[in-house]
Amino acid sequence: MPTMHASSRPSARSMACIARVLAALTIVSFGTAAASAQTLTNKPVAPTELPPLPADAAPPEFVLITTNYGEVLLELDAARAPISVQNFLAYAKSGFYNDTAFHRVMRNGPTAIVQGGGYSLDGKLKPTQPPIANEWTNGLKNVRGTIAMARQPDPNSATSQFFFNLVDQPLYDIADQRGGGYCVFGKVRAGLPVLDAISIEKTGAHVTPATAATPAQTLPQWPVRACSIVKVEVIPLTDAAIVAERVKNTQVKDPHAQATRGATPVATPVVTPNAPPVSAPAAAPAGATPPKKAAP
Repeated sequence: MPTMHASSRPSARSMACIARVLAALTIVSFGTAAASAQTLTNKPVAPTELPPLPADAAPPEFVLITTNYGEVLLELDAARAPISVQNFLAYAKSGFYNDTAFHRVMRNGPTAIVQGGGYSLDGKLKPTQPPIANEWTNGLKNVRGTIAMARQPDPNSATSQFFFNLVDQPLYDIADQRGGGYCVFGKVRAGLPVLDAISIEKTGAHVTPATAATPAQTLPQWPVRACSIVKVEVIPLTDAAIVAERVKNTQVKDPHAQATRGATPVATPVVTPNAPPVSAPAAAPAGATPPKKAAP
């Protein structure tokens, strides 16, 4: 966050608004996301000024996520977020993400995310590997079209869950009350319209079944219509360009429409500039929070 000089200090009211938003970063709670196609930023993926990598830096990793709405190709930054990337790849290669749900869909004012990687299709929280270190200071920012690690209030509590930023969300790049932000570890190379389509789905309360390890819980931002990850596969670097071109030219489909010939188009949200979070705090209803892993 840029240094705030005394001559440009915000008013007490503005500081109170900022405090409320930052406080939400560390609270595991759920609100109801609006189902209308609200505004998105007008950049497919915002450029970020980063220092050049050394010649021997690790090359990017490519992962293809097949959802019931279409495909999404990811380019993961193994050089700047090696721990997070290797963690994600390990889950992907083991089949952990196959047949899982996008369990949290939110577009409230300045916040727009699609979150997954933790729940089975029937809402059971999946057992994970131990948490990883938070690489949030790697220089990658939470801008539209990026993928980041979801976590609990403890900055170093991320395991399998991740979220996609569908608007620029600079507050996620600021240390919260526990001293950490949210680690970005890659970006969407192709298929962003698929995530936009999922993000406008209506949400409602979903009660997860109790297990031996976790009690039942209610997730209010669960999509009413199923939004699922069919499979996640690692793509060889040599095939990335071909796969990206295919994904770009594939139409988003509506898996819930009546059977017709070919894929049914899904309306993409209107793309317009988005106001910074601190300028419109009233747009986010009480209970709306940034992404984080649901508490067991």
